[in-house]
Amino acid sequence: MTPDDKANPAPGPDPRQLLAASLSRPLTEAEQFSLDAWAASSVAAREEVAQTREIWLAAGLAADDPVVRQLRRSARLAARLDRPERRSDAMGSRRWLVGGLGVAAAGLVAGVLLLDAARTETFVAPDHATVHLALADGSHVTLSPGGVLTARLSRRERALTLVDGDAFFEVSHDARRPFTVAASGRTLTVLGTRFNVAGGRRLIVSLVQGSLRVSAPGAPGVLLAPGERYVATQGGGRVERADVANDVAWKDGRLVFADTSLVEAAERLSRAAGRRFIIGDPALGSLRLSGSMKVGRIDEVRSVLEASLPVTTHLAANGDLTLTAVNGTRP
Repeated sequence: MTPDDKANPAPGPDPRQLLAASLSRPLTEAEQFSLDAWAASSVAAREEVAQTREIWLAAGLAADDPVVRQLRRSARLAARLDRPERRSDAMGSRRWLVGGLGVAAAGLVAGVLLLDAARTETFVAPDHATVHLALADGSHVTLSPGGVLTARLSRRERALTLVDGDAFFEVSHDARRPFTVAASGRTLTVLGTRFNVAGGRRLIVSLVQGSLRVSAPGAPGVLLAPGERYVATQGGGRVERADVANDVAWKDGRLVFADTSLVEAAERLSRAAGRRFIIGDPALGSLRLSGSMKVGRIDEVRSVLEASLPVTTHLAANGDLTLTAVNGTRP
């Protein structure tokens, strides 16, 4: 091993602490940059990142194993997070734990080796709230209310499918394992990037950072640059420059509309707020909407809609909001 291959932390934030933090929370952009820079600095660093995340996944899969539970209990006692057991019980536990340590270690190693056999998990967001997912590879996903996402992770691939809803992805860099997302008949392939996928009547993919390739059957692949948006069309798609920050604002509970048809606005509101926005008169669908609103505050949404458009709103007991023309007038 050459000196360059030693996994020594670079100056700045401790990359091993950042690696540990990434297993339980999204990193900031600066933290992710520091961790990625360290991982790219040597073969040893890349191996340490990969092995740590694989062992974390293995431990997660073994979370219900009694040995793993006892190890966790022992660690919490050492950290004084739990009260100690009575002496007689504790001695019995320690004897049992010593005998089980080898089993636990073997189980973790086996878990890492078995990662080649991909495990598929399905994540479903509640109807009225977004969820923030921390994947075993260090990537993070924000899933819109009612959204459904499947993830298959192994040592050779990271294959996700957005079944329903919108999702914002912050992908952990790993050149050895391409990260793909299937959505609306398209395949999005990335190595390390931040991007948004909006479902609905037409797929819209907005790239915030990195690079992203969008592929569709029978159509040439499209490579997006930061600040570009892919809009699906019949048989393919087009690329356009866009204010992608507005496209991803929903994950922070806000929607921004810029001369958007009411049909599209109602669809986006329904996905982001987890409640149906119903256009009571089809003729209203051609109205155009511009403005910003907090989707979690239904009173604010109603006020913006009624102030911006010739509509009135009716809130049902189940939370659905219906839009009708003011005084029965038509646009």
